Amino acid sequence: MEQLDTAEASLIRTLTRTAREVTLRIEPLLKAEGLTLDGWLVLDALAAGDGLTMTELAGRTLVTGPTLTRVVDRLVTTAAAYREVDVEDRRRVRVYLAPRGRSAHQRASAKLAEVERELDPAGRIRTALGGES
Repeated sequence: MEQLDTAEASLIRTLTRTAREVTLRIEPLLKAEGLTLDGWLVLDALAAGDGLTMTELAGRTLVTGPTLTRVVDRLVTTAAAYREVDVEDRRRVRVYLAPRGRSAHQRASAKLAEVERELDPAGRIRTALGGES
């Protein structure tokens, strides 16, 4: 296995540390809405779509299968989301954002947008990472 050079290792450490610091900063905001980070990622994906399969949710959120199932189960239990059998393929189930989930998503989005403005006021980081500006 090739050894990473110092610059690559430093980038990996910096990105990992930054992700952890951002997570620590936003978790209390999400918790106030009854959400975990994974729950937020699922709600955010559902808010952008019109019903998603578990495979589609996994692809959009990068949440792994067993964790994703638990997260969706919790969102369904709290009436933030609901499941329906796919009308085109009855073997598949789609997950939809419920009105309660949409409200939680909107409230959390506003709080997270404020954190994003504080972390990246000019939008340079998002642009450098290939996101929207």
